[in-house]
Amino acid sequence: MDVELEILALETALAAAKGLPPTLSVSVNLSPRACLDARLPDILADSGISTGRIVLEVTERHHVVDYGPLAAALAPLRGRGLRIAVDDAGAGFASMRHVLLLKPDVIKLDREIIAGIDTDPGQRALGAAMVGFAKEIGAALVAEGIETEAELSAVVELGMTAGQGYLLGRPSVRPEDWAHWGEALQHPGKPKTSTNPGSN
Repeated sequence: MDVELEILALETALAAAKGLPPTLSVSVNLSPRACLDARLPDILADSGISTGRIVLEVTERHHVVDYGPLAAALAPLRGRGLRIAVDDAGAGFASMRHVLLLKPDVIKLDREIIAGIDTDPGQRALGAAMVGFAKEIGAALVAEGIETEAELSAVVELGMTAGQGYLLGRPSVRPEDWAHWGEALQHPGKPKTSTNPGSN
């Protein structure tokens, strides 16, 4: 029932997201198997949310043997403005292969890479390399799980411009928080907070 539950969660999330300010994007997580579901294009089209505001975070819960069908299924949706993100990059099945073959618009660095990046030279080197890699392929880079000011300073110094984590904002279903996030995205400075209600 895993794909059925994912599809139900997707429909529920998109219905709830209609209340988000139009300045916010809507991030939804789907496994590669769910991305291949024939219902996906119609669900997105009927959601009432512009496809250009939706970010589909492809999880690494399942090993992908052949990326051809997955890329083919996502191509027409990307042509309509859908952005693809690789979630938890640095963890899970063949993570960098996942990034290379999906060619995502957004790479979300796993919390395991970010936690303690301010004190670990190896993590800093990997973070710096990912900043350069993301720039080369034209992808945005999101630092996941920022929980301390020191981690925030470190990722900013490395050139990361988007972040997600309890330091930046906790998950919320309150419209006033969503409005605040929308306003925050209009002002440069600290890394942009990833607007994904329900995740850190």
